[in-house]
Amino acid sequence: MTETKLPPIVRGEIQPWTDRDATGGPVLAAFLADLLPASAGRVLVAGPHDAGVLDVVAGRSDDVTVLLRSVSDAEALRGGAFSVVTGALDGLADEKPVPFDVVIAADGLDRLLGPDSPALDWPERADLLRGLAAPDGLVVIGLANDFAITALLDRRPEKERHGDDEWRPLHDDPRRPSSPAQVEALLGGVARRYSLFATAGRVHTLLDSGALSRTRAGLPGSGIALAGLAAVAGGTPLLAPVTDAAEAAARAGMLDAVAPGWLIVLGQGGTTRTAYTPAGTADLEGGGWRFGDRLVPDVESAETVLFRLAAAEDVPGFRAYAARLTGGAYFDAVHDFEKTPGDEVPLAAAWHRFRDRLIGGHRRHPWPPWMAEGDDLVKTWLAMSGIEPTAEILAHGREIAGPAPEPDDLRTVLADAETARRTAEERAGHIFGLERTIGFRDRQLRTREQQLRDMRAELRLLKSGRAVRMVSLVGRVARLRDPKRLAGAVKRRARRFLPGRS
Repeated sequence: MTETKLPPIVRGEIQPWTDRDATGGPVLAAFLADLLPASAGRVLVAGPHDAGVLDVVAGRSDDVTVLLRSVSDAEALRGGAFSVVTGALDGLADEKPVPFDVVIAADGLDRLLGPDSPALDWPERADLLRGLAAPDGLVVIGLANDFAITALLDRRPEKERHGDDEWRPLHDDPRRPSSPAQVEALLGGVARRYSLFATAGRVHTLLDSGALSRTRAGLPGSGIALAGLAAVAGGTPLLAPVTDAAEAAARAGMLDAVAPGWLIVLGQGGTTRTAYTPAGTADLEGGGWRFGDRLVPDVESAETVLFRLAAAEDVPGFRAYAARLTGGAYFDAVHDFEKTPGDEVPLAAAWHRFRDRLIGGHRRHPWPPWMAEGDDLVKTWLAMSGIEPTAEILAHGREIAGPAPEPDDLRTVLADAETARRTAEERAGHIFGLERTIGFRDRQLRTREQQLRDMRAELRLLKSGRAVRMVSLVGRVARLRDPKRLAGAVKRRARRFLPGRS
């Protein structure tokens, strides 16, 4: 027998307890707005989801049930447009409710069990959830990927990645899917799958798994995924930056396999976009990506090409390519050669970001180390682009680009420390050379000063000798032998002392 009206509490509730960081955000809300039919029928939202998601669901159905295991979370939600049930997934399944037309568990299946629940593995929880949906119902399930790049590069032990306030299983689940192939094998009939990039419950990016699997390093699809990975990695202590690993995965066509998670859609729904990002939606059509009213070619970004030319130390090629970047063109992420109105400040900002990624990532380049500090490289590149690098343009470009990001991974920190050590050794050697040169010159000055003292002493000895006195006497006698000359000298001296005489 099935129940149309569910009790407010079923088995598995937790008190006192709260599930923090409810899944949601504008990106997930936009996706569900496209996916859900205009009239969704009976809807079950299983697990903690934020108000934006619940508002979208409530706008498509008058019969919305929200399942929360936390008593306090459920009480905070009661009194609205939802029917709130407190308890675990297995407790709700025991009530045998009328099948739901739509079941949404974008938060995943890890926060649906309570302390009284049996130790259900992931496939068993998925079967329970799907059992609550009608045979032709629409089911949305979130799944965190244990094989994600961010998980593999996380420098924390696995037991320290989740706190006591998350109430997650402490044991391993050998049947939990960790690859797209395992998801397909366990669930079957997957209509759509999106790579999911979320941090602290807030979905940052959703990207169609098929499009992500086909993209390669440097293409717009890869750029969208890298932006999502950067958002996820922002709060994770890493062993190494995710960029290098993600680019290698993109070259192997495995970016979808190492995504932080997936959003799985079972059943039919509305038409969805290829990508959902904080900046809006994007569609892959023909040979390019449609971002609003702009069509960006599905080709390598200028940043990727410039990195390759810098690594090859091809300065003429780099200069020729930089000359194409004029008129305020953006050339990072997916904005390859897209013109923007205004002056050259946007291009200066792009060069600042390129400099931060080139130097901060310890990439190979042909310029001397002393140019890596300050704005010397940016000035050089702006000149290559035909722009006079004035102080005003540089300052405004730096303001738009923002400050250079601080390294948050162990490898970059160690590389920075090694670079600082080498710089300190080089400067210490330079200081030693200067000190030695100054010491040599100081000794030379002391030697010359002693020589001058010796010469003055010799001169004094000579002046006090008999020969010098004899020469002085002879000179005076010689002057007395010329009376006219002597008289003239006496007159000149007398005029100085006699008044009225000139």
